[in-house]
Amino acid sequence: MYDLKNLPGTMRAQITGAGLPLKTIGTQFSDLDHSPVMDEVQEWLENVRNGHIVQSVGEANCGVGLILAGEAGHGKTTLAATALQELVMTMPRSSWGTSEEPIRRPVFFMDYPKLLRLQKSQWAEYNDETQTLLDGIYGDGPKENLVRVFVLDDLGKEHRTMSGWAENTFDALLRSRFNAGLPTIVTTNVAFENWGGVYGEPMGSFAHEAFIPLAVTSTIGDRRK
Repeated sequence: MYDLKNLPGTMRAQITGAGLPLKTIGTQFSDLDHSPVMDEVQEWLENVRNGHIVQSVGEANCGVGLILAGEAGHGKTTLAATALQELVMTMPRSSWGTSEEPIRRPVFFMDYPKLLRLQKSQWAEYNDETQTLLDGIYGDGPKENLVRVFVLDDLGKEHRTMSGWAENTFDALLRSRFNAGLPTIVTTNVAFENWGGVYGEPMGSFAHEAFIPLAVTSTIGDRRK
């Protein structure tokens, strides 16, 4: 564990402002049960740090994110939150592709149901700060506002309707970010091979281009029990 109080002010603000589950703040990879998937996540993080993923124009992995799929309680959320904190603490500022000014939200974490609620709230009562956040998540607006790495947590638990609004929102978000060269980490209980059946064949095909699928399995099963 690291002590948040010991971090430089900018790093501390970026971590506390990243929407992370409070219980995960301070967690490092050394605190997690080691598994092969952790090595793959750290390899991806190294590619991000080296400038090969975030808005890496002309590179094959530009905008490519991760899908962390597995059953409940196997550590997907904690692994994703730890990855964001690792990036904040180790990412060279030049690799964020920004100016000398620090970015307010280079990384951000939000569960999918909350994202849907946030978008609906804008229809009922427009809020400038909420829209700025949503624009940054979608990859719109000024460069200094863009969320470089976004965790979309808990995909697969959303309430689905006949209109398909939730699924269309998910599709639009991931395509918008990928097209802007901004990677997304998705945690989900929907196995990657089932994405086409659950979210439609176009999304199933797109996911092969935009993500590296990783299966998260705890050696002790559901860690919450």
